[in-house]
Amino acid sequence: MATDNIAFKLIGQTIGGCKISKLLGTGGMGAVYLANQTSLGKEVALKILDERWASHERHVEGFLREARLAAKLEDEHIVQIYDVGTDRHYNFIVMQLARGENLKDRLRRGALEIDEALNYIEGVARGLSVAHNNGIVHRDVKPGNLVIGEDGMIKILDFGLARLEEGDKDKSQGQFMGSVAYMAPEQSEYMPVDSRTDIYSLGITSFQCLTGALPFRGANNFELIMKHHCEEPPAPSIARHDIPLTLSRVVLRMMGKDPADRYANIDDVLLDLKLMRRHQLPAAPEPWSKRPLNPHPIDLTGVNSNELYKSALKAQRAAFTENLPVTPMRELLPKMGVVYKPGNEPDLVPAGFLEVKGGDRRYPLAFVAMKGFELRDLKGDLEYAERFRIFNHAERLVIRVKGQKTLGIVDVQRMFDLMEALPADLRHLAIALEPDYTAMGSDIRWVVDTYNLLDKRSCSFTLIVGSMDNHTTFVNLGIDSHIKLELELERTASISLERLKPTELPTPAEDDSGYVKGEDEPDLTPGAWALVGQIRELLTGNEPVEAARAWKRLTAEGLDRHQLHALKDVKDRLYGALLEDGKQGFEADDHETATERFNLLVDLEPGRYEGHFYKGLLLKAEGKLEYAQAFLTQAILMAPDEHELFYHRAIVRSRVDDLDGALRDLDMCLTHNPRNVNAYYNRAKLHKRMGRDDLAKRDLGMYERLSGKKVSRKTQPPRTTKAAETEG
Repeated sequence: MATDNIAFKLIGQTIGGCKISKLLGTGGMGAVYLANQTSLGKEVALKILDERWASHERHVEGFLREARLAAKLEDEHIVQIYDVGTDRHYNFIVMQLARGENLKDRLRRGALEIDEALNYIEGVARGLSVAHNNGIVHRDVKPGNLVIGEDGMIKILDFGLARLEEGDKDKSQGQFMGSVAYMAPEQSEYMPVDSRTDIYSLGITSFQCLTGALPFRGANNFELIMKHHCEEPPAPSIARHDIPLTLSRVVLRMMGKDPADRYANIDDVLLDLKLMRRHQLPAAPEPWSKRPLNPHPIDLTGVNSNELYKSALKAQRAAFTENLPVTPMRELLPKMGVVYKPGNEPDLVPAGFLEVKGGDRRYPLAFVAMKGFELRDLKGDLEYAERFRIFNHAERLVIRVKGQKTLGIVDVQRMFDLMEALPADLRHLAIALEPDYTAMGSDIRWVVDTYNLLDKRSCSFTLIVGSMDNHTTFVNLGIDSHIKLELELERTASISLERLKPTELPTPAEDDSGYVKGEDEPDLTPGAWALVGQIRELLTGNEPVEAARAWKRLTAEGLDRHQLHALKDVKDRLYGALLEDGKQGFEADDHETATERFNLLVDLEPGRYEGHFYKGLLLKAEGKLEYAQAFLTQAILMAPDEHELFYHRAIVRSRVDDLDGALRDLDMCLTHNPRNVNAYYNRAKLHKRMGRDDLAKRDLGMYERLSGKKVSRKTQPPRTTKAAETEG
């Protein structure tokens, strides 16, 4: 199989119980085929070691070791190994067939959307976490080894370069493996290789996913190697301005030249990605405190990269073979002739990079910021990103969030960029939410992180809300205990006295739909009235799902809020029918029906808690605890006085071992309803798990007194309906 022509000759043959039907590709140590595993009638990928390597025992052992290592890894983000062995003189591996598009091919069409890129980066990191926790380093993470499945999930291919970590004196030192464009510096020098090597390669891959380009380019592999060792990459935000600087610093930390400057492990990468998804500030430090966003490139003009690299490698090899400390190439090469080009542009820091818009012109943030944050030669407000307007009031700076849609991941991170780039002498800042903005659980997290960020800079923070609902939400969640809240109600137009004069009421009329409009009903088009009549008829016939679809068509007619308010009785009746239908399905374990009804409830009236609550209970019953907690939290935001919401979230939190959170929720439950006997029982269980026997005894006593039942260690309180079940 030295060539593709030889590889094609195996088509139609059966090797390892798999009949080969198509050549998928060649490379590395062998060829990969599409095959049918005849015993199961299942399509698989069959990898066969190239005949050039099969004659060498150590290559055969390495090839089979790949399979045995990868077979230990079971994760949805890793291609599974089904079988391994030798058939005649062919050494083979039977693998899961990864259907979908190779990430390398996808990137030929350009950069990914930021949310999409984050999904893939996180997926690869999760797969690597499983591998690293099993002591396995991939060593060749790159887009060509990543496949986007038909379901959108990314999978890692080819652990062909993987080896078990063997400590500081890894036998792989000096054995340079990997793809040069994605290869960590230590892979091309006599330095230890460990799990942080994969983190570097994931950083390069992340850079490419976000920007559509690689951070380093060279005329040949040796120039590329020199740049990996000596040249700092630019921030991804420089190549693509809508990438938040907070995300750039996560990617740049993965690409630290010194492994000690990278994340300590892949789980720390996942933590920062999770923080960003949760609308929080990542923990990665800002690298531009030590170097600019656009660092100077190295100058290889007139430098023989090949010879220079070999000379540095020779010096390392001498120290390595004599068991002496090895100097990293990032320190050796500058002493041997590598120099840095003078910058063609001024060094960029966040305040010089971030732009605001005034009128038709754009200005760097640093240009418009003067002492006390006065605006130079500008009147009115400034636009920042897509969702923010900046107002300079007499005593403070106000950032107003535009629109009613909840801030997305990128919006929040770009706001953090602005916070960190504001002048150091700023002492008072406020963020204002519009009256129609609906506060969500995710808002709580960025509000708290904004407060903490500004507090470190001795800058006061005020949150201005434009509606009573949002004000009540934040107060009930305790935000006002350390963050100043202001209520800024929208001014309403005065009522015209002319409109209050009595007029002759029109006679009810029958429209084209056959529906007779009542005297106090809104003025709708005939088509809208036809839909109203249809909804009422469907509800009478106990068909709430079809009624919900008709309501969706009705709202698409462009009704204003007054018209919708006048139809409140129809909407409430529809909501009640869906809720009752969903509850019956839930109690009968008909999760398909319950899911459909509860989803319709959330869409119909996102401001009511019942849909979120029952959706959370359903997810809890299905064991999807993280999602259940999110829906229950949303329900609490909408109905912070409902004790059972806190009770059920406490159960979910206890199942994921968040004992402190569960205890707080049970405390809140009992604050709102001191006679919730099951809450006392479960709080006793929590206290017991936390080693607080005296408190557990007290709560069990309260349970016995209120329920009239004696509890032994084997006794569990009775279960009632699913919506009010007791958890032991």
